[in-house]
Amino acid sequence: MKKKITCLLLGVFYQFNFAQNNNPYQLDFRNKDFEKVIETAKKQLKLNSKDSMANYYMAFSYAYLSKHNKAIKNFEIAKKSGLKGPYVRLWLAKSYSADNQTDKAIHELEALDSLQVGFSKQLEDKAFDVLKEDSRFKKIKNNMYKLANPCKFDENYRKFDFWVGEWDVYVNGQKVAESSITNSNGDCGILENWRPTNSNGGSSISYYDSTYKKWKQNWVANGSVSHFEEPDDYSEGDMQLIAKADGVWYKMVYTYDKTEDTVRQTMESSSDEGKTWALSFDGLYKRKTGKLN
Repeated sequence: MKKKITCLLLGVFYQFNFAQNNNPYQLDFRNKDFEKVIETAKKQLKLNSKDSMANYYMAFSYAYLSKHNKAIKNFEIAKKSGLKGPYVRLWLAKSYSADNQTDKAIHELEALDSLQVGFSKQLEDKAFDVLKEDSRFKKIKNNMYKLANPCKFDENYRKFDFWVGEWDVYVNGQKVAESSITNSNGDCGILENWRPTNSNGGSSISYYDSTYKKWKQNWVANGSVSHFEEPDDYSEGDMQLIAKADGVWYKMVYTYDKTEDTVRQTMESSSDEGKTWALSFDGLYKRKTGKLN
């Protein structure tokens, strides 16, 4: 079995190297010697005017050199040869836009949008400035932004947003810590940086687990890691997280007061698997600057 796998991997390796070594454009393209790429492609096109790779590399080279009218011609030939992937569509749209052929640019972008790709950042390119006020372009860009940032638009990932901010934390009216809570990873997670006044701090990452449909948190402090999970059903607080360690359970409850723009966080422990709880922390988060929008 191992021998078969080794032979298969070697076969893939040799095929890859063969493809690399037989691509006369790639090295010059990587070195951004676009004029040389075009020269090589022209020689190949004299032998076969429909050579898809020759047209592909020539089109990209002309586009990089801002010779968009020529790039369009080669991109269209490459498309007819079957190269209709997202980057061909994107760069053809860019060349059409730079060449002020706005309707054709929109046509390519609509085709690109149908491929369900999140290219919103690529649409920030200056070549698309001529399309900025076009309602069709705005719609396409918005669609792609949502695809590139799925967590931003899923209410499950937004459930814990009330906790995001820069906070002073008080217990019985006395400040005990500062805490920085930020969105991370495309708003798919929440990072906590807990900075108490009289001891070492800690950090956590909280995230929505779409497989189990619940929030989870990993808390790291003093050389240990605690794993919290949102219970399946609860009525107390806007968020609950429970860690089940050997012999002791820990429960955190977060309650957001929208009027005061504060968050109350309590920590409780249980030695009887959640039948009874003992309060160990009751803190009030007060936002440093302004209210949550």
